[in-house]
Amino acid sequence: MESIRALLIRVKNILIRPRDEWRVIRDEPETYSGIIFRYVAILAAIPPAAAVIDGIVFNGLTPQSALLSSLSRLLLQNVMWYCISIMNVVITGAIITAFVTASESRWDALRGLKIAAYSFTPLFVAGVLAVIPGMNWIVYAAILYSVYLVYLGIIGLAATGRKQAIGYAIASFFSASVFLGIMNLFEYFFETTLLNKIVS
Repeated sequence: MESIRALLIRVKNILIRPRDEWRVIRDEPETYSGIIFRYVAILAAIPPAAAVIDGIVFNGLTPQSALLSSLSRLLLQNVMWYCISIMNVVITGAIITAFVTASESRWDALRGLKIAAYSFTPLFVAGVLAVIPGMNWIVYAAILYSVYLVYLGIIGLAATGRKQAIGYAIASFFSASVFLGIMNLFEYFFETTLLNKIVS
């Protein structure tokens, strides 16, 4: 119960007062597994879970013969989405580390993962609203706010200036977008192949 409370406080603070929260994050001891399993793995489940619930609600009128196939497809798609989301965080953290290390030799990969994990918070939370008809635009707002959080995170955790931090944030965003786009493409082909086998 205490861990859930701490998680909710972190989510609220990183969204509402990120500058102060990055100072807290900078000084707190953390591990790779702690960030992944106690934060990312929990929040990354929000968008797929919301999509599954949304799919089941709209599949309420699906003919019984097609319901099982539709449900299997829905569950597989969102399980893969969940796994890819966690991988996205790890890759983004590595990209941030690669850029910041170029000018700060004492930078470590854990700080890069921290920035990626907590900067993904708006995207994870927005997943609840994105399934509501007419609310897809909130994903774009969440992306912009995530980039802003990366910028604040670099300032908060690295000894770098604002201009450098802006450059790192933008470069990390575009680099991560390319890598994640490639990953999502592979996911699509793998998912399509697997789904065709299930349906057939």
